[in-house]
Amino acid sequence: MPEKTYRGCKRFIDMWALPGIHPSNVELLQKLTTADTQHFTTHMDIVGTVSEQDQDSGDWEKTHLVGLRTDVWKADEEEMSEAVDLLRRKRRSELKKKIKRHGRLSAQQTAKLEAAVEEDAIMKLEAGEIEKRRLVLKLFKTSTQRTRWCGTIEEVTATEIHNSIGSNKNLLSMAVLLPRYDYVTYIQQNHRTFRIPSLFTMGYVDDQQMRHVTLKRHWLSIGADFEVEADGQVIGEVDGKLLSFGSDSYLTLEPHPLAEETQFVDLMTLFAASVGYHDAMRRSIDRRVAAVKSGQSFRHLIEDEELRLRQNGRAAA
Repeated sequence: MPEKTYRGCKRFIDMWALPGIHPSNVELLQKLTTADTQHFTTHMDIVGTVSEQDQDSGDWEKTHLVGLRTDVWKADEEEMSEAVDLLRRKRRSELKKKIKRHGRLSAQQTAKLEAAVEEDAIMKLEAGEIEKRRLVLKLFKTSTQRTRWCGTIEEVTATEIHNSIGSNKNLLSMAVLLPRYDYVTYIQQNHRTFRIPSLFTMGYVDDQQMRHVTLKRHWLSIGADFEVEADGQVIGEVDGKLLSFGSDSYLTLEPHPLAEETQFVDLMTLFAASVGYHDAMRRSIDRRVAAVKSGQSFRHLIEDEELRLRQNGRAAA
């Protein structure tokens, strides 16, 4: 039986520097608001497009859009104030229960509560002191007939904090969710002594086989370049373009079984799209770690959506 011949693939990820005023944004937003997917929400901006090269003709076709959840990445003053108000309400309830678990407070107990509220650190919080920023990018396949969700990459801030505290270095952690794929893929930045460029690893299940994938940023490169390895074999690269208006990159995968896995290619596309946000994510990690180390972990807000990624599916068993 002849050995199967695999094909490679190549994509160009065009990330915009100023998505809010990009001339294509309004048109694309209108297209997505009528899309047949629940994944496009009101709090989302188009931040880039993806083009794929035809392996036979060499022609490029624009095939995907990249969306950013702005409510968690660029929370406005109103959203931050709402987050602080929620924290204060919860904290006031906790302080009340310490004085009296049930029922109305007496005048003396009310005075005691107000004194506790006055001195409590959480009650003194201002909106600018909350760290709520978290990256959530979504990939959509577009055509003249329909638009559909192809995957989401989102920052896992809780994991970032304990890994960064343990290694004394800010380390990124992201989760990728793909349609019709049974597993959540976690992409983890690793700390290695004397290795400064970023190193990410993940496990990807391909036809019931676990593939161990490593993304090694080059020591010397013009842009943000990563070498892609699967089970110790180099299968491609993410070639970042330095002289670009946004954070553009080429994703190239050599002939390999994973290069023909559309879901894996979409996963790698999402990672390439996230690279331009990494520096800002690291600055956010630094602020969160500083808050936790100072005993003010309440300043590091964790979304319910992120907590659901950590839920134990066997808890009810």
